[in-house]
Amino acid sequence: MGSQAAANLKGSTRLGIYLRKLRSGYGYSLRRVEERARAEGGEIDNSQLSRYEKGICYPSFDKLRVLASVFNVSIQSFSDVVDLEVYEELKPGATDPVELIETGDRAVKDGDHGAAFACYERAIELLLDRRGDLEARKLLGQVRVTQAAALTRLGKLALAEQELRAALRAHTRLDAATQIRALLSLANIHADLGDTILSEIEAEKASRLANQSQLERYEAMAKHTLARVLADQGRFAAAVDRYREAAHLYAACGETFEAIKVRMGIGTCYVDLGKTREGVRMLRSALSEAKTEGHRRLQAYAWSNLSQAYYRQKDVDRARACLRESDALALYNNEKQTDILFLNAYYEWKIAGDADNPTRERIAFGRLKALRSELERKFPEVEDFDRYMERGCRRA
Repeated sequence: MGSQAAANLKGSTRLGIYLRKLRSGYGYSLRRVEERARAEGGEIDNSQLSRYEKGICYPSFDKLRVLASVFNVSIQSFSDVVDLEVYEELKPGATDPVELIETGDRAVKDGDHGAAFACYERAIELLLDRRGDLEARKLLGQVRVTQAAALTRLGKLALAEQELRAALRAHTRLDAATQIRALLSLANIHADLGDTILSEIEAEKASRLANQSQLERYEAMAKHTLARVLADQGRFAAAVDRYREAAHLYAACGETFEAIKVRMGIGTCYVDLGKTREGVRMLRSALSEAKTEGHRRLQAYAWSNLSQAYYRQKDVDRARACLRESDALALYNNEKQTDILFLNAYYEWKIAGDADNPTRERIAFGRLKALRSELERKFPEVEDFDRYMERGCRRA
């Protein structure tokens, strides 16, 4: 048997640990999973599951589908777990959870979300061994929420949601600020997945809790998230009002990073409302601040939004120039900002189609197909591309 074939038969240690954790969370024995699998219309005997959990062999797609039903998780979560194996070698050997969390926080600031994930995961492993300690339990809830943010940036939304729900299940040990962070992270994930109704409910709940707890910064974050949800719903005027409320609260807290994001949000809403000149002015102002502060992702996103504004004005040359700037910024540190790159490829595809340039259209279309497979987020451009694919209208 060739080495590649042998590798394909080998299981995944990380997936095995994940399956065991899911089974333990439900309190299921191996035999009970076998019974539940049969009830779901599948066949997974307890010896098979034992081999999966030990990483001896890898489940087929049909087996993963059955396991997803048994444990009420998405099939995508299994793929995400295996993808994260690449960060295993980045996991530090340190034994102090606080030190690990601080190292992870520095990695986030550097834009290295893979290294941050590895640090936070190691901290969680250590804290789980100390669950008898009250302070360790509190810190565990906090780092789960922080870990979810790293997973979100890595595009692992299903796993991020699981971490957040695990943290909220222990909400009696969470302080109000951490509960709010978890609710807002969930709201943003559900907005990314296209469920703006659930997202709005979670953001409203976070806003009320922040107000009751007199946490001004977190109230600003809740208003910010609500604005984003309203914009996703197409309620741009209402979104601008919430963005302005968030901007006022951020200014009082001295939160420059979030204030830049808010100005970008307002600028984008102005463009959507037909106030293109004012929107472009605000986006360029936010871009300038992001450059000054060294926020690379914000710069990439601002350039992408500017390209969309120019595209609507039929200013193709400026739109393309902005797309090039955004692409260059969205690829760094061996990570790619898949959501931004997809947006850019989408508008390049549209521009090429409008110009009747089949070569550029085909290149952009190929990028879209490749990026779509890595993207869980749902936004209008993603939905439009999905509809196009479903119709089978593949001009490229």
